Amino acid sequence: MSASSLNTLVPITQATVLLAGTARDVAAHIGSEMSHLIAATKQFKQVFVLVVESDSSDNTVSVLEDLKKSIPNFDYLALGKLSEHISSRTERLAHCRNQVIEAVRNNPLYAAVDYVMLADLDGLNSELTASAITNCWSGATPWDVVTANQLDFYYDVYALRHRDWSPSDCLSQQIRLEPVLGHDASINLSVWAKQVKLPPERGYIEVESAFGGFAIYKRSAFLAGTYIGRMIDDGQEKDVCEHVAMHAAIRKAGYRIFINCALINCKRPADPNQKQKQSGLMMSGIRSLGIILFGKKRFKKYLDLLAP
Repeated sequence: MSASSLNTLVPITQATVLLAGTARDVAAHIGSEMSHLIAATKQFKQVFVLVVESDSSDNTVSVLEDLKKSIPNFDYLALGKLSEHISSRTERLAHCRNQVIEAVRNNPLYAAVDYVMLADLDGLNSELTASAITNCWSGATPWDVVTANQLDFYYDVYALRHRDWSPSDCLSQQIRLEPVLGHDASINLSVWAKQVKLPPERGYIEVESAFGGFAIYKRSAFLAGTYIGRMIDDGQEKDVCEHVAMHAAIRKAGYRIFINCALINCKRPADPNQKQKQSGLMMSGIRSLGIILFGKKRFKKYLDLLAP
């Protein structure tokens, strides 16, 4: 019997959730971001919020302190300058996300949490609604982890693993293909071709890994994994998407991961005309790939990873 089959969904109006995310230099918009996300989770019995901050150069920490005073069940962890002893950005992200796992596992405040909602806090959940989240509780799909979709096209192929759709690291594939096909063609094949439009009515797609800026985890599934931001590949240690190892461990424990095409969290994570501009793009190395893959809002987040 799989781990997934042992757990049914706690009814949404009876469920307690932890809304969690990582933050860096978000002082200007974290207040509105929190208001929007909390409104989208109003249907749950109780909502806790945990923000893990690091490496901010603005007044993010003081804004988080103000939010702690004004939002019920809101808390944050300020981890300081992680970049001084963790040089890899994906390793820092993994470290921050692992703080959420430890909090769920060890903090008595979260002992009754049924679901963990992991959200990026960089503006990519602007279209997330209570009805989209509630949709995940309708139907009979046996999910343990459910992840978001975007209206324009599905963008997060970096975190995506699917046997036929995206079986490997798209950045590594692009690097391997460039000497064979050239720069633009290698990006087209490794990234753009996988960023397909998924209509909301398409339903659920089972995957090995996905994120898309927002995901809901059953508590037991969330505690089954660990985020890892660097791994050995072809004999060399390299930066990797931290979600992939997390989800591999979750699936190894018997849990199932799906994209819910109706769980829309944003419209256009990147320039909506980007695909149409392929022939006219004058890109310089992997930095341009970062903008294409993640959009301008997320480019800074992965800049260290994508720099040549």
